[in-house]
Amino acid sequence: MRTVVQSSLAVAVVVSTIASGSAGIEPAAASHPQLPAVRSISPDPGRPVGVGHPVVVSFQDPVGSRAAVQDAMAVASWPPRSGSYEWLDASTVQWVPDRYWPAHATVLLSVGGKKTQFSTGSAVIGVADISEHTFTVTIDGIGATADGMDATPGGTPDGIDPPGAIELPSPHHLPHAGEAGVLLASMGRPEYATPVGKYTVLAKQRDVVMDSSSVGIPKDHPDGYLLDVDYAVRFTHRGLFVHSAPWAVPSIGFDNVSHGCVSLIPAAAEWYFHTVNVGDPIIVQE
Repeated sequence: MRTVVQSSLAVAVVVSTIASGSAGIEPAAASHPQLPAVRSISPDPGRPVGVGHPVVVSFQDPVGSRAAVQDAMAVASWPPRSGSYEWLDASTVQWVPDRYWPAHATVLLSVGGKKTQFSTGSAVIGVADISEHTFTVTIDGIGATADGMDATPGGTPDGIDPPGAIELPSPHHLPHAGEAGVLLASMGRPEYATPVGKYTVLAKQRDVVMDSSSVGIPKDHPDGYLLDVDYAVRFTHRGLFVHSAPWAVPSIGFDNVSHGCVSLIPAAAEWYFHTVNVGDPIIVQE
């Protein structure tokens, strides 16, 4: 069971946007010899991650005092963030900011004296609307409004697109013909409804075998399946994805027929797969 503890940001993570220059970096958190050694800190510094990516710390041994670990993980950022600790198991904790990280930013992290850093890419936010049968994608606020992010025509107040701005695809058939970033979709049918909530992308797999027995539905059941699926973007640990679903094309945009995943036409799924980063937000709403 996950334990969630609300926390204000204090001193070990510094966020600075590229546009405004580097912020001052506070001294690393003091070493805590009573804590188990750190095995890994995620995200890795090698590639940009999504703006909703949590900071995940794994220790080599089970943690005796979670409060001591949380003291060692005290964080500071600009602009300021608050957040919560979630214990994934006895040796793994993640810190989730209440608001997304700034896009195109660098996050510097120190945990018990161990330092690392990671960068964020564009803010790619996907909103699955169950009743509208759509999956709307915004990039750095361009497109439809999602989760409080204001859409700005032209990308910025002065009408200049941000660096690396990506053209949003538009459906060429009804409904929603020509609406930038609005991808037609099919979500879970009533008995396998897609759960409403806020998620982040956990992984991307170019192709994956989906086996209904892994979620408690025997393959020989009328609702069972064993499918090779392309362009799969995972957003829950129990196996929900945004993915290509060529078999569902007649229903996409009109009806919800999946087992809980967000099904897209192949071209839209391929575009989203190559656009989104691990850690980018996915929001499911009625």
